[in-house]
Amino acid sequence: MSSLPRATVHLDNIVANWRTLAALHPKANTSAVLKANAYGLGTERVAAALASAGCDTFFVAYPEEGAVVRKAVGPDPSIFILNGPAPASMHLFHAHSLIAVLNSPAQIRLWSDAGSLPCALHFNTGINRLGLPTSMPETDGDALRAMNPVLVMSHLACADEPDHELNAAQLAAFRKITDAFPGVPASLANSAGCYLGRDYGFQFTRPGIALYGGSVPPARIQLRHAVTLDAEILSVFPVKAGDRVGYGATFTAPQDMLLATVGLGYADGVLRSASNCFIGWLDGVPCPVTGRVSMDLITIDVSKAQPSAKAGVRVEFLGANAKLEDQAARANTLGYELLTGLGTRVERLYP
Repeated sequence: MSSLPRATVHLDNIVANWRTLAALHPKANTSAVLKANAYGLGTERVAAALASAGCDTFFVAYPEEGAVVRKAVGPDPSIFILNGPAPASMHLFHAHSLIAVLNSPAQIRLWSDAGSLPCALHFNTGINRLGLPTSMPETDGDALRAMNPVLVMSHLACADEPDHELNAAQLAAFRKITDAFPGVPASLANSAGCYLGRDYGFQFTRPGIALYGGSVPPARIQLRHAVTLDAEILSVFPVKAGDRVGYGATFTAPQDMLLATVGLGYADGVLRSASNCFIGWLDGVPCPVTGRVSMDLITIDVSKAQPSAKAGVRVEFLGANAKLEDQAARANTLGYELLTGLGTRVERLYP
């Protein structure tokens, strides 16, 4: 087997997470967001596993991503393109039966000239990122309804803060929009939005990071880890109290220690901000990172992991022990960044 860093993708766990999220909103269709190469874990394999489990609606950012999903899931599922159409990509919508999410008047004009392809309308209810003005159903309602949208949607800005006042404000604004499109399915809840209660479910939910074991759900909801990231120990060596470790000498050994250098670094997606704070796990024993993460190498304290610490043994940096959001918090980031940042050098395995 290769000595490269490897990400073992647990497709069964991703499917289990999708079912867990679907159970929160039994009257809604629970879709799957697969943008950014299924959050770094492999679009084709993840899409095929979810489609086999019954997922029939997918969201990606770009039509090029949609083409990959279409190849994986066949002709029947709906595939929405969140970033909408552009003149250079219109042929992909036709060729792969993709549904454009229209986010601006310019995209509406472009799509109107394209014929009768299906579309979704995205309204900005408060995130101020993408989306049509909430005034448009009043000022241009007849024209928008004449486009026969198959979905109206919006996106929550603060769903990961359940008590944030913007959640209720966006819900109220979105309800007014759905009233202007009677009979058209609606979607508001992202991963964290799924946890806010059934008022946020509407007809479609759109979980993304939660499918992959990320987000911070309420205690009653148990998500499974979607990936195990591990890498091989290259060397094991002792250091004396007072010895310094790594670039910049940012770690000083407080006592005699046993260290190990692992073949993993920021080129593989472990952020430099994980220096001196990430934790590797060796046979269930936590082994803190000592010193800076460098491009190809990380050094960890294996003093408590003897005699398991030896060259060739693999250390877990994401997985059942090294939980995604715990590791992200240590590196002052989010699980999204750790997953989507997994480098091309990391070997993906699908047992």
